[in-house]
Amino acid sequence: MSTIDSEARKYKSLLNTSTILNANLDLYQLLPLIMLYSKDLLEAEASSLFLLEEKDGFLYCEVALGEKGEIVQKYARLEPGQGIAGWVAKEKKAIILEDAYTDPRFNPALDQKTGFRTRSLVCVPLYIADKVIGTLEILNKSDNRSFESSDVEVLNSLSEMAAIAIKNAQAHEALKKRVLELRLLYEFEKLTVAEKSINELGNWLLDKVLEFLEAKAGTIYIADPTLEVLRVLAARGIPEEAIHNIQVPYGEGISGWVAKEKQSLLIQNLDEDPRYDKSAKYKFEANSLISAPLLFRGELLGVISVNNKYSGFAFTHADLEMLGAIANRLSVTIKNANLFHKVLDTDRELKRAREVMHKILPSSLPYVGGLEFGVQHIPYDNVGGDFYNILKLDENRSAVLIADVSGHGLSASVVATVIHTVVSTFDSETLGSPSKFFTALNYALYNKLAGNFLTAFYAIIHTGTNTMSYTNAGHNPPILYRKSEGSSLHLETKGKLVGVIPDLFFEEYVTAFQPQDRLVLYTDGLTEHSNADRTRRYSEDLLTLAVRNHSQSHSAEAAESLIKECRTYCHRSDFEDDVTLLIVDRV
Repeated sequence: MSTIDSEARKYKSLLNTSTILNANLDLYQLLPLIMLYSKDLLEAEASSLFLLEEKDGFLYCEVALGEKGEIVQKYARLEPGQGIAGWVAKEKKAIILEDAYTDPRFNPALDQKTGFRTRSLVCVPLYIADKVIGTLEILNKSDNRSFESSDVEVLNSLSEMAAIAIKNAQAHEALKKRVLELRLLYEFEKLTVAEKSINELGNWLLDKVLEFLEAKAGTIYIADPTLEVLRVLAARGIPEEAIHNIQVPYGEGISGWVAKEKQSLLIQNLDEDPRYDKSAKYKFEANSLISAPLLFRGELLGVISVNNKYSGFAFTHADLEMLGAIANRLSVTIKNANLFHKVLDTDRELKRAREVMHKILPSSLPYVGGLEFGVQHIPYDNVGGDFYNILKLDENRSAVLIADVSGHGLSASVVATVIHTVVSTFDSETLGSPSKFFTALNYALYNKLAGNFLTAFYAIIHTGTNTMSYTNAGHNPPILYRKSEGSSLHLETKGKLVGVIPDLFFEEYVTAFQPQDRLVLYTDGLTEHSNADRTRRYSEDLLTLAVRNHSQSHSAEAAESLIKECRTYCHRSDFEDDVTLLIVDRV
């Protein structure tokens, strides 16, 4: 084959490679592909790709491909200017060496570590808009040939494509992590307060953290400030029989260092970190680890450590930031759980909470011309975070509110009391607009709910115009049943949770609410009810069908019947969460 044909083949391969690389948004699949294609294009024995970590300025090589595609080495780290790759990244220049060992910039340490013998090499920088993001290095031209200037040109072309693909994959990875983080934090708020003990809570939380960080092993430690040691609350990757025997003094090992310094830690290569105890009885399975302290207003509650990614790659600063966000929320959750269980043990406090909740809820349903009401309110553990209210604003307008504070029991009822107090201060203009109502409520409650959040639905019913304006703040969509048509409509909107994000705007909707129409509002304790072994669960569809079946009943009778049907369907009377059902009929 002529030189011209050979070059044409290489550039044709480049075009095909570009298409494949830019179609792949999984960073862990993309990096080996780049090295494989670069090795094959230049007909070489091995390749390595170093990425620049912006926060600490080091170059990291997590995986290098040898002659047969095997992994030669992991987690190599270079300082700027160190070795060939470090020099290329610092000087932003390509380099070609016929005999690497004759060049003083070449660092033979990696060869000594892996057993690979570097003869010749080509190394080029990876650029994005004149900014170096890493280097691509090709080693040992096959058949003892030497690299040529044309090889540098080909590798430069490939590096441009690779850099764009890497940046796209990194952006995709960052977005995916952010979405996962928000989803995980939402699950924390929604589910953790239902756990019965701190041990159950810890195990559930750790499984969720490992799932979202795509890791196999990790540990949540609880701090003992008296003895200044960490004890294991939950662990994966450690023998179960050893968990209760492990104590980590502050300042010793990785977790002890995090506890003492109260700082998060990212380690790409444990073998090179002096804080890692290589003689420890229970060793980590992988070389990379992230760890964060659990702090509540400066108080050390514990430490969370995660290691051994499923991908085999090292953790990144993005992973560490995600773990830090999780640790912040986990700290609040653990603190609340401790307080929650302590307070529940006090009968006097429970009695006081019941008295307060009775004052919050309407003692009797008001008379409003043109409207009739039916309600069922069943708090969990005698006190809860569900509440409702009906306010007569003027001759033609009435406001209807149903709300659910995350969790249940005493802590949720305390938050509900705070919210009720805030709402009682609103003026008539705020109460008269669902959008203004939730905007004002979110402003008043943001960052003041101690880890809780609120879902709610608020509507203004106008009997003069037979309309209803409403806003939904992350609550279950109410059911609007039109008796004249025999149809059911779910009032689904995309409102946000209250008290989580600052400066939110809540959109307002308007629909007809005519005589014979029925509005059914409920909390998720009803539609999440299930039998004892959770093989049978009530649902929104079943509730909608029940609303239709009892459409001829009076609102109060219908509310009682709907609760009875839910219990009968699940063969279980006791609910596991607060349950509130409010029916509003237009008569």
